[in-house]
Amino acid sequence: MKKYSFDDLVENFDLNKFIKYLDKQCKNKISYPPTPNLPKNHPDLIGDLVKSSSIKKISHEKFANDIIENNGDFIDQARESGNLLSYVHSNFKLEKDYLFAYGDKEPTPWYFYFIISSKINKCFYILLFFQDIELGYQVDYCIKKVKNKDLAIKFVKEEQKKLEKNKFYIK
Repeated sequence: MKKYSFDDLVENFDLNKFIKYLDKQCKNKISYPPTPNLPKNHPDLIGDLVKSSSIKKISHEKFANDIIENNGDFIDQARESGNLLSYVHSNFKLEKDYLFAYGDKEPTPWYFYFIISSKINKCFYILLFFQDIELGYQVDYCIKKVKNKDLAIKFVKEEQKKLEKNKFYIK
């Protein structure tokens, strides 16, 4: 039986379908910090990439498992650098990234914020990749869609202030 890879995801990617998933993700509100107790159907960037790239002959689950098994390290690095979407499709471009740490425990949990531009719908998506190594937990999803880069930067700075105010941030 064939093992699928990241290249298969890219080759079978449906941009319009994925943009609908991204737009839907932006409407969800998730508490800070995002915890492992999120609802079962919480926004999930990787899951939506797979759903937007599925091959009809196999299940979403098999496709996702094969991709992670064959390209897990590459995908993790692409997520942490903010370049995952630009690797999938040229419509997306990483414009700016931010990294905030919070808490007073080691290893420190991380908030990665990425401002991603979309050529087709002329907007900016703000993605959050949250990682808590101690809990072995990570989640990434779109938290906001805005019309220009300045609004995106302003939003991320407001998020940083929330983290500081709630003592979720280490300077």
